[in-house]
Amino acid sequence: MKKLIIILLLYIFSCLTYSAGIEMRDYMTIRTGMSEGEVLYKFGNPDHETIRSDRLDFTLSKTWYYIPEQASHNKWITEIKFDSNGKVIKRERNRGK
Repeated sequence: MKKLIIILLLYIFSCLTYSAGIEMRDYMTIRTGMSEGEVLYKFGNPDHETIRSDRLDFTLSKTWYYIPEQASHNKWITEIKFDSNGKVIKRERNRGK
């Protein structure tokens, strides 16, 4: 029940706030091994977050999503994946609709 409430609150909050997305020149500065704090400092809070955990609720990985506003000229959704230690292991951009 606690997880459901947290997920619901995150969903509601993410619907209310949008970032302008991440520009390509800024996306290129994301490096493998960067910490969550460095990414937060550079780009702010993500618009959405998914957490993958094991059956004992230990975090295995996190993925942060930066989604551009509808009116923005930047239509690329940026995904940043972190390992269990909070370090970037993968970055990806996908064309939004």
